[in-house]
Amino acid sequence: MDELDRETFGPLVDIQPSSLVRLASKIAARHLRTSTTAGQLTARIGGSYNIAHVVEIGNGKLVIRVPVTGWGTALTPSAARAMESQVTTMRLIRSRTTLPVPEVYAFDATIDNEIGAPYICMSFLPGVPVSEVWFHDMAPAPRDALRLRILGSLAHQMAQLHGLVFDKMGSIFMDGSDLVTVGPLFDWLEAEDGCLHVTESGPFDSTAGFLGAHLAPTFDQSVWDRAEAKVLDVILDCIPRLDSAPGFVICPPDFDSQNVLVDGEGTVTGIIDWDLAHTMPRFLGFSRYPGWITRDWDPLMYGWPKMADSEDSPATLARYREFYNWEMGKALQQNEDWKFTKKSHIAEAMWIAALSSRNRLEICRKFVQVALGEDIKALDVLYAVGAGGYGDEAWNALETKLRHWIDRTCGGA
Repeated sequence: MDELDRETFGPLVDIQPSSLVRLASKIAARHLRTSTTAGQLTARIGGSYNIAHVVEIGNGKLVIRVPVTGWGTALTPSAARAMESQVTTMRLIRSRTTLPVPEVYAFDATIDNEIGAPYICMSFLPGVPVSEVWFHDMAPAPRDALRLRILGSLAHQMAQLHGLVFDKMGSIFMDGSDLVTVGPLFDWLEAEDGCLHVTESGPFDSTAGFLGAHLAPTFDQSVWDRAEAKVLDVILDCIPRLDSAPGFVICPPDFDSQNVLVDGEGTVTGIIDWDLAHTMPRFLGFSRYPGWITRDWDPLMYGWPKMADSEDSPATLARYREFYNWEMGKALQQNEDWKFTKKSHIAEAMWIAALSSRNRLEICRKFVQVALGEDIKALDVLYAVGAGGYGDEAWNALETKLRHWIDRTCGGA
């Protein structure tokens, strides 16, 4: 069982195994026709935003997921609506595709239940996270062959989402007539009391509308602040050319290796963690690359070459992106959404730079580097830009090269 952070999860760490078994037994009797009350808690897994309890009932297993917002001042109507939308999204995906998303048997956004906390009870999916196998040699498959099978399987699974298109950017709900609607978009916010809360905004009719409401502030306190602000302005101005087709689509909200489950042959068996899922611009949607093969485009989070035992080189990542792009093209039969795959690592970096002040400077450095060439020290250029030592003519040349590089790499949408 995982050790849980009481400061984060408060009284949720004290939920008793007997209460979880009692709740699981009731749900199993109602939805799985399992009459036994015998069961046991076999795993308790703590994440950043949830505690996942695996309960064995009869011959099967259920997962009871309790959110970090399930106690104290975080128990808000917004948190309840976010849970409702998460359930609706998962059920919609299961009804329209064969994507291996957990089946939701029951949920309760209140504390008026056996465990005294909000929960989602869902099916247990087999497999292990990609994060546990990507850097390990698993017999009988050589590492690279296993990786390629994982990527190919994932591309063909994700392509099934191409039929789910929405007119707004926001969270998915079902109205009283069982019609799908798009409502507010939810996000995490750390409140003054240290608890994580759920906030609401939107929905939004355009990408520009979303960015206008969510753009992380740029401070004007240092040389680096001023440099990244200038480069970010150019990047943001180029974002509209990433997209062209109308509508918004779905992508897992945290599309990374810890949330994709696979078997020993590399076949995807589960895609989990749909917290705060919402519709996205097409260039960040289902046809994008998974996060673990785009790490070189978020340099602050990328440890190669110092961490070569747990990071792939830029050349290796580029090769995997090329393979994934090829597989996505086959899965989508080269339809319109496929054009977003090849450039999605660039689009993702632009998006992160817009929404994360912490990651922004290093991403701006990366863009300057590719625009000017590897023989240029991009950090020195940024310092000169921020310090006012980069003349107008030099800046105009840099801006032109940035725009041309983005247009050449991401244009043609």
